[in-house]
Parts: sequence; C-alpha cells; structure tokens
Amino acid sequence: MTTSPDRSHIVETSDTIEAIEECYRMGWSDGLPVVPPEEYKVRQMLAFSGMTGEEELLSLEMRRRVLTSENAAANAVMAGCLPEYFPVLATALRTLEEEKNFVNMAAASTSSPSILMIVNGPIREQIGINSKDGLFGPGFRANAAIGRAVRLCFMNGFDAWPGTLDRGTLGNPTKYSFCIGDNEEDSPWGPLHVSRGFQPGDSCVTTAVAYNAITVNNRYSNTGRDILLSLADTIKSTALSHRFPAEWVIVFGPEHADTLKDDGWSRRDIQEFLIENTARSRRELIRLGAKMGPEESGDDARMLHCSRDPDEILITLGGGTGGRYTAIIDTTGFKIRTRKIEVPGAG
Repeated sequence: MTTSPDRSHIVETSDTIEAIEECYRMGWSDGLPVVPPEEYKVRQMLAFSGMTGEEELLSLEMRRRVLTSENAAANAVMAGCLPEYFPVLATALRTLEEEKNFVNMAAASTSSPSILMIVNGPIREQIGINSKDGLFGPGFRANAAIGRAVRLCFMNGFDAWPGTLDRGTLGNPTKYSFCIGDNEEDSPWGPLHVSRGFQPGDSCVTTAVAYNAITVNNRYSNTGRDILLSLADTIKSTALSHRFPAEWVIVFGPEHADTLKDDGWSRRDIQEFLIENTARSRRELIRLGAKMGPEESGDDARMLHCSRDPDEILITLGGGTGGRYTAIIDTTGFKIRTRKIEVPGAG
C-alpha cells in the first residue's frame, strides 16, 4: 500500500545565502542553487491553483511514495517557478500518473530518460514559454523552471538520486529541464494539441518519458522529400532503432518546415513517409546488438518500422530561423499523452 511521506518541515536560517546553503546541506538540490522554499511562497503557489496541499498528484507504489500538491509546490519554488507556472506542472504530474511503470523508469532506468513537456495554447504567452530561438537551451525562466521542478519532484519525492535509486549509467542533461513550447502560430500543420483532439483555445501540456533531442543537420536539401529521408536515416540508426516500434516527437525547425510546406507535405504525409522509410530487419538489429537474439528463421525478412501508427509520430514546430535543422526525440514506449491545463480565471 502506498503511504504519504511526512509533511514538509520548516528549517529556519539567518539570511538568504545561508538558506541556500542549508538547502544543499539538506540534500534538496539538483546540484544548482535552489530558491529556499519559504512557507509563504509554497502557500502562494498552492493558492494560485486553488489547492490545499493535500491533493495527490502522482504516486509510485513500488516506492511507497505519494507526491502531494504541497510537495510539488515546494519543489516548484525551489526550481524558480512563479505561481502562474504551477498549473502546467500539476497537470504534467497528473498526466504521468496514467503511465506508472514508465514514470518509474524515468526515475530509475540505466538509460537515463527524462520528462518531456510540450506546452500549447494561450498559457504559453501568459507565462512566457519559449517556442523559438534556442528552444532546448537556457535563457527562459518558464521553460527552465517548470522542467527543473519535475526533476526536483522526482529527486526529493521519490528518492531518484544518481547512484542510489536513479541508476542512470551516463545520465542525461535533459534531466535538468526538458520543457518547450509548440510554435503553433507559425506551424504549417497547426497546433500540436489540436491534432490530438483539443480546441485551439485550450491550454494543454503534452507529456512523455523521452530521451534527449537529436539534431539532424540537413543544410543543403531543397526538397521536402530529401529532408524527410535524412530524418528517416537518423531514426534508422542503431542508437534509435532498438526501440522500434515506438512513439516519436519530431520538432521541425522553421526553415525545414517552410520547404515541406512549399512542397505540400501534410502532417499525415510526413508521418506515413517516416514509417514507410524506416524499416530494418530484425536480423540486422540483432547483429547490431539493438535487439535481443538469438536469430530465428525468417528474421531477415521480418521488417520493423519506427512506429505502428502515424499518430505515434508527433509533429511540432520550434526553434529559430538561423539554420536548417530538425530535432528527433525518441520515447521509451511511454504512451505520449496530452492533457488540458485548468488555468485559474480562464473562461
């Protein structure tokens, strides 16, 4: 049976710098300085979303732990979140509740996956989520703090510390933060959340257990087909094909997206093309160490594709206009989910 951890306790210090150092001593940090979670800051975070602190947002039965809204709010404060960011974090955590086994994998696996969040709808502009230049990099408080808050929740709430219950062999820089916006206004294919059944005016977060973004640098192709062939070639690599079939997120940079738009490629066209052009035989993948053997008769003709269904390949637009790049994000078998964010005061 799952049990809740003790309620947060209060640590008193003489000044702000000492409070930051005390957070280090208490083991609450991801290695970078955190904002001391003063009680009034935690209460502000909860009050903005109309929560009491008792709500259960995410539980891991295998660790006998429950993450409450108070726990999440304290970690959000430490990560540098403003209260208006908290609905995104709370929604993402509730979405993770639907895929328990893979969430435990994100906390513990040797392969070091992280939690990807893609934000859509009016809340992006309201809180300053970046969807353009430097999409996966630093410089934007909302992206950095919301992504960081998830990892702090895992570390402080589920004991997901490197070398103990987090057994990541190499680790992954996206464990610090992996939160981006969908540039829906400029996308030739419309908003990501609309493609997943929501209304344009809805604020949503799409959540996945995922690995770091792999950049495909195709500078010289001048047709959409050739751009997609370079993506398919990357997806077919040994590093990625061991997950065939799986779900994927393709983040097209604006310049690649413009070429595809000019050539008339729809979202469904892209999805179907990538599935068709990523086939590798099971025999080949066994010999490369990407699939478990031994080889069986017929494995050379048993073709595996990146996905079973076109809808398992999510298409989004992001990044700046300074180069011809697209990013591929592979997932772990986690069912990528999109959930509406309940924004206080929204109509």
